Amino acid sequence: MSEFDLTELLPHSGKMLLLDELIDWGEDWLEAAVNIKETSMFVEHGYVNSLVVIEYMAQSIAALAGLRAKNKNEAVRIGLLLGTRKFDSSEVIIPVGSRLLIHVKEMFLEENGLGVFKCKATAPGISIDCNLNVYHPDDIGVILDE
Repeated sequence: MSEFDLTELLPHSGKMLLLDELIDWGEDWLEAAVNIKETSMFVEHGYVNSLVVIEYMAQSIAALAGLRAKNKNEAVRIGLLLGTRKFDSSEVIIPVGSRLLIHVKEMFLEENGLGVFKCKATAPGISIDCNLNVYHPDDIGVILDE
């Protein structure tokens, strides 16, 4: 769907780049996939805790922001995960071998960079929903220097 590699869209690298595949995207939504492998970051005793899915969702939001930037010939910028609301998970653990589909949809994004995304992760027998609050400033350096 995209002519861009995930490494071009996200500021993450190495094992901290947790997404495996960009499946599809539109103006205000994106779908990605994560394959839980024994070598995946955060795997312990054959599974990841469902709370790690929040980071998968946040990286999916970052990938959407990266696509938007690349399509405008702008630099990919760092964003921040501020928090989550309404976290609801059918499972506490996600076993190795699972393929999670991550869907994020922008609910709103203010001009100052504050936004809310409705997020869902699914796999057979697994459903995780939450809203993520994010901040995508024009200049992250101003915040990091404070």
